[in-house]
Amino acid sequence: MTKGIQSVVLGFRLLQAIVEARAPLSLKAVSALGGMSPSKARMYLVSLIQTGLVSQNADTGLYGLGPYALRLGTRAIQRMDLMSVATDAMQALQRKTGALVLLCAWDTRGIIIVSRAEGGEDQPLLYQIGATASLISTATGLIFLGFGPHEQTRLRLAEELAEAGIPKGERRKRTEALEALAAKARQDRFAEVDPVAYVSGATLTGYAATAAPILDGAGRLRYALTIVYRTGPAQRKQAFARLALETADQVSHLAGS
Repeated sequence: MTKGIQSVVLGFRLLQAIVEARAPLSLKAVSALGGMSPSKARMYLVSLIQTGLVSQNADTGLYGLGPYALRLGTRAIQRMDLMSVATDAMQALQRKTGALVLLCAWDTRGIIIVSRAEGGEDQPLLYQIGATASLISTATGLIFLGFGPHEQTRLRLAEELAEAGIPKGERRKRTEALEALAAKARQDRFAEVDPVAYVSGATLTGYAATAAPILDGAGRLRYALTIVYRTGPAQRKQAFARLALETADQVSHLAGS
């Protein structure tokens, strides 16, 4: 590796400590987190204040992020290709789980599969990029019902219920049940179905799915991240739910959520 400038690395440690803190920090706290003496840390902080990356409250003396740090973060979010970041995260999740991972978005046709990472497990269902997914019977659908555009998702839900041949008398009950599951998905920030089910109501025994939302800086749903996997012990389901949620939250955080 090419040798860098040590003073830049040391200064970054102090900046990183301020970025990761939940509140402004004292000189003592910043220096401790940066691994240097207060007198040495003060010298670096003076330079960071001059660049606008750090600010110091005149009354309390505490250190926080400066105006240029905020501008830097805003520009980074504006230039970030969220699709690319989400796809990278999806592929990393696939490597951790060995299962099929899907990335889905919303368009005029409803839920669309926009990317996938093939798992090592055999899949009896074919998930093609560009194919649609159901609001009625999937974990992905519950995420869109819970976090997606309300008017559009409910209109499409009514259409799907009719297309599935569900009697009118049963549609209200089915809708109410789905609304309850969508509310739980909003609370838990993930949704799961076990076993995987078709719109017709037929199930695929031995397979389950877990989905979590990827939100942008305005709190809008951009993608649903979904794992489709062979069922197993309860710990396996819990681990997959945790990994899906952590991955989706990390991407959402990068998007400013």
